[in-house]
Amino acid sequence: MTHPIAGAHPPPGRPREEALLDGLTPEQAQAVQHGPGPLLLIAGPGAGKTKTLIHRIARLLQTGAARPWEILAVTFSVRAAGELRLRLADLLGEQVARGVTAATFHSICARILREHAGVFGRTESYTVYDQADVRRVIEWLLSDQQRGQIQQALADYGQPAAAEVLAEISLAKNRLLSPNSYEQAARHTAAPLIAAVWREAEIELQRSNSFDFDDLLTFAVRLLAEHPHRLAFYRQRWRWLLVDEYQDTNEAQSVLVALLAGAGGNVCCVGDDDQLLYSWRGAEPRNILAFGERFPAHARIVLGRNFRCRSEILDPAVACVAHNPQREGKALIAMRGSGGRVQVIAYGSDRHEADTVSAAIGQTLARGIPAGEVLVLARTGYATGPLQAALARAGIPHRVLGSLGLYERSEVRDALAYLALLANPADAQAFKRAVGSPRRGVGAATANRVVHVARETHQGDLITASTHANAIETIRPPAVRDRLTRFGEGLDRARRELRHGRSIGHVVVAAVMLDGGLVQHHQQRRDSSPKPEERQDAERVLEDLRSLCRAAQAYEAQHIDDATLTGFLEQAAGLHAHEIAPGEPDRRITVSTIHRAKGTEAQLVVLIGCEERLLPSWRALASPDGNQLAEERRLFYVACTRAKDQLILTHATTRGGRPTGGPSRFLHEARLIDPAQALAA
Repeated sequence: MTHPIAGAHPPPGRPREEALLDGLTPEQAQAVQHGPGPLLLIAGPGAGKTKTLIHRIARLLQTGAARPWEILAVTFSVRAAGELRLRLADLLGEQVARGVTAATFHSICARILREHAGVFGRTESYTVYDQADVRRVIEWLLSDQQRGQIQQALADYGQPAAAEVLAEISLAKNRLLSPNSYEQAARHTAAPLIAAVWREAEIELQRSNSFDFDDLLTFAVRLLAEHPHRLAFYRQRWRWLLVDEYQDTNEAQSVLVALLAGAGGNVCCVGDDDQLLYSWRGAEPRNILAFGERFPAHARIVLGRNFRCRSEILDPAVACVAHNPQREGKALIAMRGSGGRVQVIAYGSDRHEADTVSAAIGQTLARGIPAGEVLVLARTGYATGPLQAALARAGIPHRVLGSLGLYERSEVRDALAYLALLANPADAQAFKRAVGSPRRGVGAATANRVVHVARETHQGDLITASTHANAIETIRPPAVRDRLTRFGEGLDRARRELRHGRSIGHVVVAAVMLDGGLVQHHQQRRDSSPKPEERQDAERVLEDLRSLCRAAQAYEAQHIDDATLTGFLEQAAGLHAHEIAPGEPDRRITVSTIHRAKGTEAQLVVLIGCEERLLPSWRALASPDGNQLAEERRLFYVACTRAKDQLILTHATTRGGRPTGGPSRFLHEARLIDPAQALAA
């Protein structure tokens, strides 16, 4: 049976091939029409890269070169994946758009590993540990006196912070190193200790039927590299690859792309080395600069026409980033021409800066500029604090990108631990968090005893072990054994309901409503606490838990045929794109760090804190190799090129009550201030 996409005549309402090229630049059209084989798109800011990707996908479908399920589009954020789906649906219709796989690297890898979890000693119900979960594992390993190799390494090399150990392991995983290869190559003074912790952590995660976020990448790469028949299956499944923000890929991600595509495969990578912002997280500049080494026969197209910035904004930004020595040369053209405005304003203090910028934003809004067209940026979140306070005083509604979302709030994370334990009863970290929320008198030693008994007697099933807590004689107080038993029995009832086909929404409600559980605890705080602020906080938590239940119901409505508890947990962990629907424009201005603002734009952009030791950071200035300074310069470039019509750059003499380093060198390099001003500061 021929699939309708493969036919010669498109269904009514589907744009014909000629229509897909209307309104594209010659370079965009060339990229859209590129046939088989590797393609590297160098796309400057505001160059319409998303439009180009979408039209390329549409043409592949329109010409019959591909069917929807043969196309894999990889993005770096769940929001970008959701936006890609929305715009594809606008162009092609909802049914066709849903057939295309648009997802993040981690989501794709999680999907691959679900299908082959047994290869690495897991089941398909494995859970995903975030950084906080892994840090707790590391802290436990460092404190466990029974770990002889780790204890000896601690005696030999001292004890770095768990966060430092985690950062080293994460970076090594993203570079596809093993504990042994890391130990041999690392410069860290405690490398043997870190390698020992890494080995033990891998064993612990396997026993907990879990991967961490970095593992999703590295184990997926291992699966494809070590099992040619599985690689062949995925190459046949996804015959066309499109990868966005390729400049920010780390070694594991770039190897994954190379494996899925093959040296001559149908892969289109879009990126801009001038917008590489994540080398501190393992991003490799050479992935884009040396693209031809992995894909020798590739075509290269530069999208240099900027449809966002006025020339008064684009030209200084380009002048600054051109000071970076290792970059792809590219000619950028401001297609909207002149008419923009750039201001550099000096202030005596950050408080003066905040009050004045807040007043200027108020005047901008009064002139009729929509709030969604105002963006305030800074190098760090800390630097935006005084401005957020000033906006609040002025009554200007604002949102802060990167502030805690529902799934990041502590009490919601507690509830997710209950759900993770239902989905994966071997998850030791989920058990330890759930059994301690609310407190049941179960300390770390008791929790570890239950984990030990579960692994020795109940095949790792911590719910079953808890229901039999009265048989664990090493847990002395009978009251604690009774509370553990109630905890286990409650979860076991919820698990039976899940197995009998009750809805995900129902199971989530059952988990938070557990006898002696979260809702009971916070209802008691709300109704009985003598402190008004505690009663108010308890009501906030209860509303967050209601929001979690509504989120589960919404997830189920979006996944009518394939809703699972593990799928909901993956969505909560940020692995899957949320459905984005067109809606009302945001009536709040946006405050963000530069890193968080990738992909945004606004008529007015205010970049505060353009000072030495802040932008560029003091770490970059202290670094001897120059790479960190180059990345700071790229941050400045990305921040400036978010602006369409007006850009305000500020610097202050004092910030947080301390002298700053004076105006940033980037202001001089952008030819916005006289060199003498920077030198005098």
